Amino acid sequence: MAHLKKNTRGAVPGLAVHFERKTDHHTNKEIDVSKSYLNQDLMADGSDMLSRFSERLNDVYCMKRDDVKALATWIVTLPEELTEAPYEQQSAFFEATMNFLNERYGQENAVATVVHYDETTPHLHYAFVPVVFDDKKSRYKVSAKEVLTRQDLQTFHEDLDQHLKKVLPFYEQGILNNKTLPFENVAEIKKYNDQFNTLKAELADIEDNIRAKQAVLKITDQALTEVDLAEQQIDAFKQDLSKNLFGKTVLKPDDLDRFKSVLGTMKKATLQSQHETEKLKQTLGQVKAQLVDVQADYQKLNAAHQTLQADNQEKQKMDYVMRDMLKNDYGVDKLSHTDVEARYVLYKLDHEERTKNKKEAQSWLKILTTVREDPATKIAPSRLDWGIEQVKALINRIIELTRTVFKESSL
Repeated sequence: MAHLKKNTRGAVPGLAVHFERKTDHHTNKEIDVSKSYLNQDLMADGSDMLSRFSERLNDVYCMKRDDVKALATWIVTLPEELTEAPYEQQSAFFEATMNFLNERYGQENAVATVVHYDETTPHLHYAFVPVVFDDKKSRYKVSAKEVLTRQDLQTFHEDLDQHLKKVLPFYEQGILNNKTLPFENVAEIKKYNDQFNTLKAELADIEDNIRAKQAVLKITDQALTEVDLAEQQIDAFKQDLSKNLFGKTVLKPDDLDRFKSVLGTMKKATLQSQHETEKLKQTLGQVKAQLVDVQADYQKLNAAHQTLQADNQEKQKMDYVMRDMLKNDYGVDKLSHTDVEARYVLYKLDHEERTKNKKEAQSWLKILTTVREDPATKIAPSRLDWGIEQVKALINRIIELTRTVFKESSL
């Protein structure tokens, strides 16, 4: 539904051309210029993206390095449930999304808010300069790292979904549909996607290698055929010229022999090339075998990917059930991120899944003590106190075990 990208200064002019449709000659074949009149510029202040971008950079501090991510862009796609909705409702959806983004990242930092209706699926481009206040130097500065934190990205979809449900009466299903993967699976999905993309790249390289070697084979075979044909023509020509009406030759046979010798040298070089070609054929066979292996790995990985997607859908269904139960049976609309982390630790302790890593155990203790001090937590204090005592005891056991191992190794 929503996708974030961080961009350098150098990318901004190209983005402006695409966002504001400054040309009719688009490299994106999905753009239907006959529908471009439907596009909306939600800022519409008489300025343009490049001017707003330059003005904002003049107001804040930004390092002069070329690799600084000076512009962030969110692309928010219209949900499937609204694809057949009236134009007014679709416009209301994008305007409400813009308001959410302005509130989250600062309206003063926005440089473009454009809705495209002339591509396959309507979507919003929201571009902004990621700005934070530098307490040490008492000034505003550009820092995508500090604005677009892990916490911000983890909560973005949920926060946007709640905002849209709150302000749009016709918005029911929400953006967190079955196509949105739960966060706990993101690392696993990334691992599979990385492997999948690596195999695809390897497969493409092998196929390019095969095509190149096939082209060499074709050229070598053609060269051999041409040399053989030339030799046959010279022999026939030599016989025809050996005598004429006056018993004299127009061209000396020795000249033709020398020419034939040159061709022989060419043929020898070509045969050498043919020998090398045979080696290429063997290599080609090996590459084809590798290709078969890669394709087999690709099929296995693809099957695992499909299984993982199916598993994610089941987990998403369970997530909906739990959300519905919490909201309608217990009156809990939303769990804070700290409560979620604390409940995860308590679940581990309940099921005897105790870590053997001191650093991780200390992290658990910090999580539980932080939530214990939070008056807004939904977790019973007695349960948190129990968890804190369990983790403290776990840390002590880890320390004692480490000491014992150290003593034994020193002996």
